[in-house]
Amino acid sequence: MRRIAALAAAALAFASGLAHAEALDRLQLKLNGHASAIGAVVDQSNMTGLDNTVFAVDTGLFGTAILPLDGGGEVGGRIALDLDYASNFDTYLNDAGSSDFLEELWFYWEGDFGRLQAGVMDGAADIMGLDVPSVTKSIRADNPEVFLLAYPCRFFCASSDPQAPGSLFSPQGMQLRSDIHGSDDYLKIMYVTPSVNGLRLAVSYAPDGSRDPAQLFGNDDFNEQANIWDFAASYLANHGGVDVGVSVGIVTGNNVNNTAPFLYDDLFEWGLAAKLGYREWTWGGAFKRTNIAGAGPVVPGSFISNVFDGSFTNVWSTGITYERGPWMFGANYIYEDEEVPFLTADQQGEALQIAAGYTFTENIRVTGGYQHFEFDGPFDVCPTDAGGFGCDTLNGNVGYLETTFSF
Repeated sequence: MRRIAALAAAALAFASGLAHAEALDRLQLKLNGHASAIGAVVDQSNMTGLDNTVFAVDTGLFGTAILPLDGGGEVGGRIALDLDYASNFDTYLNDAGSSDFLEELWFYWEGDFGRLQAGVMDGAADIMGLDVPSVTKSIRADNPEVFLLAYPCRFFCASSDPQAPGSLFSPQGMQLRSDIHGSDDYLKIMYVTPSVNGLRLAVSYAPDGSRDPAQLFGNDDFNEQANIWDFAASYLANHGGVDVGVSVGIVTGNNVNNTAPFLYDDLFEWGLAAKLGYREWTWGGAFKRTNIAGAGPVVPGSFISNVFDGSFTNVWSTGITYERGPWMFGANYIYEDEEVPFLTADQQGEALQIAAGYTFTENIRVTGGYQHFEFDGPFDVCPTDAGGFGCDTLNGNVGYLETTFSF
């Protein structure tokens, strides 16, 4: 709560400064958001106690302030709040298992020389990276806001721990996502160049792997990634009626308090994505390679880390959509291979999704679909309804209906 209060105070100070500006009458304030309500039927092999009907919700609220400047350019800021919930967990979970209610809070200046941005936000590689096209907004196969496969929960439940019973199913820390998010929503500064014939470059820097301003000047935590740099580029253009998009990104960091240099390492991940659009069709693909185990977020701790020396996770993802009038149809596939230290067999995971959606108005959309997941681990075991650790192999099926409201 203290860090949220500190960030809120910074936002209030920023707003107070704007209130004394002579151009206050040009200040533009915007509020928008969305809520996706999801009903699903979940079927998990080896975990019959979790085969049930699930209700989930994904919400987002976004506030933006924009002040045009005399002579061109503008300054502004943005705050984003996010909360996800699924009834088959014992507490709320945000996307990718995070429980941070405050997702972003940043300020910016933009002019002829580009854009300068600072605050709690994703890194340049994630912001500039292209998404694989998907019909569904929240319950996606690649980087889902809502993911419904879970560990059984009987004793010592802890949804906030991604590997504990009652939490998201993430064997060996695996999360099916192709976005380049290694620098996470940390405090950072970013610069983006103006667009030159569709090409933009960006760089961001996070001095510390933290969202808390007080920790920027404190002692380094064990196995904390700091001095995190993002380098990114994107190209968007239309050639002969075909929309073309390409993005590439690299993230590097330093383990500033490494408790096991022979095992843990500095953060390094890179990836690229491409997208083509022609009339009603859109296709996209992405690849990522990272030394964060399972492609999830960095998790530092006392004498533990999930950023390994010489062990990598590779992710391949693709999707295609067809849209005609209010209807949209599509399919997605993602495959992930994770090298596990000290083991000869890898952890593998894949997902297939097919979906169809109908847009009633610009604010209401309904999507229905089917997801199939397969996880195969080095031990090929999964205790049946044990409510404990050690499950690395599982098949799962999800049939769902998603209704999205936006404003």
